[in-house]
Amino acid sequence: MKIHILTYTKRDREIGSQWLQLEMLRKSAEKLGHETEIVYADECQLRFFKKPEILINNQKPNIDILLVKASFLGDDSGEQVSLIKQFELAGITVVNKHYAVRSSKDKVKNIQVLQKNNIPTPRTIVVRSAQMLEDVVKEIGKYPLILKTSSGSLGVGVMIIESKRAMQSIVEMLHGQRHISLVIQEYIKESSGKDIRAFVVGNKVIAAMERVARKRGEFRSNFSLGGKIQEIELTAEENKLALNAANACKLEMAGVDIIRTNSGPKILEVNSNPGIEGITEATDKDISGAIIKYCVKKYKKIELQKNKKVKK
Repeated sequence: MKIHILTYTKRDREIGSQWLQLEMLRKSAEKLGHETEIVYADECQLRFFKKPEILINNQKPNIDILLVKASFLGDDSGEQVSLIKQFELAGITVVNKHYAVRSSKDKVKNIQVLQKNNIPTPRTIVVRSAQMLEDVVKEIGKYPLILKTSSGSLGVGVMIIESKRAMQSIVEMLHGQRHISLVIQEYIKESSGKDIRAFVVGNKVIAAMERVARKRGEFRSNFSLGGKIQEIELTAEENKLALNAANACKLEMAGVDIIRTNSGPKILEVNSNPGIEGITEATDKDISGAIIKYCVKKYKKIELQKNKKVKK
């Protein structure tokens, strides 16, 4: 069968991590006897006549299942997520669905979903102005603290704040640019510079790696920033926590970031567009193949259910 992959990268920019991942998915599909076809977001049109429809270069597409590589940032999520929803409204099976992508693209929404489902996270306060910062810091604990913008990925928009003066200056500067929510989070010393990425596909953790910051003093461990990676075995508690976090966000494919603390594992965030390059390198597992297999299995299951309904 043919698996279509929605990318927000432009057709004439066939370079970088996103393109490498698309090629990995293509090769894995080919090995399994399937094809892939890329759908470019900027070539899609949303049509509303008698019912919602999707057009690609002014043509109605024939799509069995659509795998979404949601590489856009949270700032763009409204318009971009509406495109994913349009595919769903047109009757096309999608992985991941629009509401799941949206809840993961905004760090504030992400924390809200996790907290609502009683999933442990670092102590966090979201502020929309520089006022009462002193009270906020007292509630969370003490410096240093972690400051994040509400959107961002690959470690961009994440800062460690060492003092009250630095906090005040950075918050005022960020709010001076535009009115955005800022996420202030406790700094957990025992996990500084390292975390765990659990890769979930279809309610199963298929791989996990530990990421360690590339140099002393760097607290961000992202592979894209040069973080060292190695395969790691999750504890039973961590495995369950990763699955609970992905399920809470209603993500069928997810990268769940976990930190080990003195009070037990906690979730940093859940990513709807997890990179496959780093975890493939660290674990030597066919991550892209597992994604393709899941898409095929899901499509066949839905088709079987449709056939049963027709026979009835």
